[in-house]
Amino acid sequence: MSDVIPYSAPLAFAREARQSIRAMARTRARADVRIAEVDASTDVTLAKVDNLTMATGTAMQQVVRVARVQRELEQLAPEASARLNFLADDHLLGCSELMSELRRELRRNR
Repeated sequence: MSDVIPYSAPLAFAREARQSIRAMARTRARADVRIAEVDASTDVTLAKVDNLTMATGTAMQQVVRVARVQRELEQLAPEASARLNFLADDHLLGCSELMSELRRELRRNR
C-alpha cells in the first residue's frame, strides 16, 4: 500500500473549477438580489393598494355623511336646498380632487 500516490488535479483544471464555482456563486447572488427587488416591489404595490382603498372608503363615508346632513337641513329649511346642494357638491369635488392627487402621488413614488 505504500506505493499508492494520491491523485492531484492539474493546475489548469483546478483553476477552471474555481472560476466556475465563482461564476455560479455570482449568478446565484444576482438572482437573489433580483428576487429581493421583486419582493420589495410587490410589498410596495400592496401597501399602495391598501392605502388607496382606505382613503377611498373614508372619502365615500364622508360624502354619505354630508348627504345625510344635507337632507336633515333641507327638512329644516327647504328654501336653502340649492345652497346646501352647492356645498355638498363642492365637498364631493374636493374629495374627488384629493383622491386624484393621492393616486398621482402613489404613481410617482415608486
